Amino acid sequence: MIQNSITVNQQKPPGFSPQATQSVFNNNYASALASGDPRFNVKQYDRGGISRGGAQWGQAGIDASQKMVQGIADAYSQKSADAVSNATTQLQGDQQQQAYSQQLASLQQQQNNDSAMAALQRQQQQMSFVNSLLGGLLN
Repeated sequence: MIQNSITVNQQKPPGFSPQATQSVFNNNYASALASGDPRFNVKQYDRGGISRGGAQWGQAGIDASQKMVQGIADAYSQKSADAVSNATTQLQGDQQQQAYSQQLASLQQQQNNDSAMAALQRQQQQMSFVNSLLGGLLN
């Protein structure tokens, strides 16, 4: 009987590293906090020859808080999307690993069946030889 060993050694897809995900999150989060500065947002309301008043500063503060909130939400959304992508990649890798294992197990079973069939054929040939030998002696 032929004895085969099966080694399942396929590498799973890498996905996003936790360090890269955290780095992108930190950058997006910092950018969102920076966009929350009303001084940056008030410039869009400047008009030539007109000094800045309370209304422009008030609107700039509202715009800044909206941009900051949206930026923070986007940073967390990106981090969540990376986690979902990693989980999906891991699942696909596990499915590929399982399919590979099943294919190898099927191959092993086929080899075992072939070995058993070959042994049975040898046994039948030996029995046929013995029968013909005995048949020739008895005649």
